[in-house]
Amino acid sequence: MCGLDTSTSVRVGARVDLFHESQGHWGSMVFMNPTVPESTTATHVRFTSASAEPLTVRHKSQMLVSIQYVVNIHSFGDMTQPTHQSGMFQQFKLNPNPKRGHSLDTALDQPVLLNVGGDGIIGRRVSMLLQHSPHSPHAPLQEPLLAEGIVGYNC
Repeated sequence: MCGLDTSTSVRVGARVDLFHESQGHWGSMVFMNPTVPESTTATHVRFTSASAEPLTVRHKSQMLVSIQYVVNIHSFGDMTQPTHQSGMFQQFKLNPNPKRGHSLDTALDQPVLLNVGGDGIIGRRVSMLLQHSPHSPHAPLQEPLLAEGIVGYNC
């Protein structure tokens, strides 16, 4: 899992490479503790898009919408099963900030353990969905799966 070091990305925490069913590599997510990098408990997550375009507020049908990414950490890592059969371990949201370009950093509401088994996230399936809130009184709309992957050590 930890081949040649050909990347300049930070080597701490846990990482999941996210893939879209037809578009291929969609981005990556690193779970880490920025104040104690060697910690086995992650307090923050950084999502980096594979696209060079910034993650911003989008227009849909001429209506301004606010974008949020919903990230699900599933109970199981079996990618051969539909996501709804993978259980739910933890869920959080990422809010794009146009000033941050193609990456998003956020503190986790609940820290996660960077271990295998038990309450650890290594080996778990992660799915990412898009949720948008039209500037209207209607409930937020959740769109189909954007990308998914399996959490591994970031070494």
